[in-house]
Amino acid sequence: MNPKPSYLGAFLKHPNNRVALLACGVAAIFASIPFGWTGLALVGVVALGSEVLAALAIPGLPSFQAAVDRAQHQQARAQRRIQLLAELSNYGDTSAMATYQHMYNRVQALYQAASDSRTKLTRQDVEKLEDLTVDYLGLCVVNLSLKTRKDHASEDVVVKRIASIQAQLQNPALPEEEMRQLRSALAEYTEVMHRSRRLAVRRSALEATLISMPDKMEEVYQLVITSPYSTDMGGKLEESLSRLRIAEEVAAEFESPQAFEFDAPKAAAPNPAARNAARTLKA
Repeated sequence: MNPKPSYLGAFLKHPNNRVALLACGVAAIFASIPFGWTGLALVGVVALGSEVLAALAIPGLPSFQAAVDRAQHQQARAQRRIQLLAELSNYGDTSAMATYQHMYNRVQALYQAASDSRTKLTRQDVEKLEDLTVDYLGLCVVNLSLKTRKDHASEDVVVKRIASIQAQLQNPALPEEEMRQLRSALAEYTEVMHRSRRLAVRRSALEATLISMPDKMEEVYQLVITSPYSTDMGGKLEESLSRLRIAEEVAAEFESPQAFEFDAPKAAAPNPAARNAARTLKA
């Protein structure tokens, strides 16, 4: 989550505020010509007082804060888009790039439609769609990352290791310490297998979203283009957006794909009994 912006800092850096300060400086120079330092000081005091009053009032205005928040969101979105496009380019997936470009072009066309005062489509509605195009890039990167990731252990290997550990646990002569370590390793391997199966389900959801998302975006585009002045535009668009928001839910599932790594449990590495089981399998 992006940190909350400094509204006072945004006011001080605002172009309009800079122009006002520049105008005050010019006025002070002209005032100093007939009145000398007195005119310069008078304009400076007025300018400083106005700046302080504006700094106390304007940053607290809801409309100003909304504009600052929107600008920060747009900047963060642009930075994330650049980063994701670079990652996607590294993977060399031209198909995903082409699909994203098509969706991006549709969004730009919708921005033009929203500029028509007669349509019920708002710029805020289109910005939601632009957010979803960046979400699409993120999902593409995650999907490619999962595809290229090499699993260090297959499910069959884990199943064999579980069976081997279970067989060793049947030995009543095992010391208590080895028994405890074997049970710990068994629990770890079981959790690895469960994580792998959960990951497979989420992969399926991710792939389904990547296939359906461009079509749903196209559906929204056609809705706006064919009925730009519909009085029920807001309701129809919200219905379409609600179906598109599944991308956000799927993305949340993959915020930390490492949590679903199908790998040998780290906790079992120092376990002598587990190492014996692994050597038995390799033999």
